[in-house]
Amino acid sequence: MVNWEAVQAVATAALVITSAGAISYAGLQLRHERDYRAVENLEKQLSFFLSERFVAVRRRLAESRLDEKGLKPWTVEEPPVSAFEVLDFYEHLSLLVKKGHLDVYDVWHTFYEWAQPVYVDMQLLIESEESAYTEHYRDLQRMMRQMDEIQMDRMQTQKGEHWALWTPERIVEHYQYELNSSGRPRRIRRRYQTQVTATRLRDDA
Repeated sequence: MVNWEAVQAVATAALVITSAGAISYAGLQLRHERDYRAVENLEKQLSFFLSERFVAVRRRLAESRLDEKGLKPWTVEEPPVSAFEVLDFYEHLSLLVKKGHLDVYDVWHTFYEWAQPVYVDMQLLIESEESAYTEHYRDLQRMMRQMDEIQMDRMQTQKGEHWALWTPERIVEHYQYELNSSGRPRRIRRRYQTQVTATRLRDDA
């Protein structure tokens, strides 16, 4: 005589195992799709960053920040207008990171050497309580802190040899490079170790 309860139990167990396998496979496929889209999004952002239009935007910022003495002074009340379009690009990246469309490590690897000197140069505009733009750049503050932490971890694992954060002299060097290059990323070992001046973030919420 057939034990239908046993048959049903076995069928139920098989169904559970099959369903679990299907869910696991679907999750894996979803992760692969998410990773693919993140890479695709990163490539789109890098293409825009290296486009003639945005290279010209970056160059205008460099021109507005330098004179024969080095960095031009500015105030929170009268910031360099040319900085906003560059900062807005990085704020857009930070929003994509926040929404899960970009990985912060990938953004660090691709954009950190460009974003950090501009961020430090414009830090009062981005972070000061006296600035009208602090809330506007809140996601950028968060992303920059995450990338600073990645950078400092890299410095520790490489015994401080990897160039890191930014002094005024390095910011001048960055802007000079923007003026004299075609906007292509630079991948060179720096001659000096810089002072660690990680960006502040008063509210991670």
